[in-house]
Amino acid sequence: MPEPSPHPPRAARLRVVEARRPDPPDDMSPREAALWNAIVAARPVNWINNPGAAFTLRLYCQAAIIGEDLCRRASRDVAFIPKVNRQTNTVLRLGKELGLLPIKPRPPRLRVTRAPHTTPPWSA
Repeated sequence: MPEPSPHPPRAARLRVVEARRPDPPDDMSPREAALWNAIVAARPVNWINNPGAAFTLRLYCQAAIIGEDLCRRASRDVAFIPKVNRQTNTVLRLGKELGLLPIKPRPPRLRVTRAPHTTPPWSA
């Protein structure tokens, strides 16, 4: 065990850092950056609070722009429709992971129940 120090430890001064919205990464295209800014501006300031969320948002922006480009190409060539479908699924999964989709939980299914017998079946 280390020897105790003759000097008592000092408390470090803490300073409050003001929360702010993150800027898009520098290497994003202008369309991706515009989508990033629109999403971040519509969410609370501390919405992206870890690197994983920022990375997922980056993937979402890229996937959404790729999806738009594929839709334009599919309007000229129907061979791109399966690619549009796959890209749409990717965008929806990422959007769900980020909480961007207004998905409501399903209401519980109603169970059909029979009314209880007024008389037991063996006494009829």
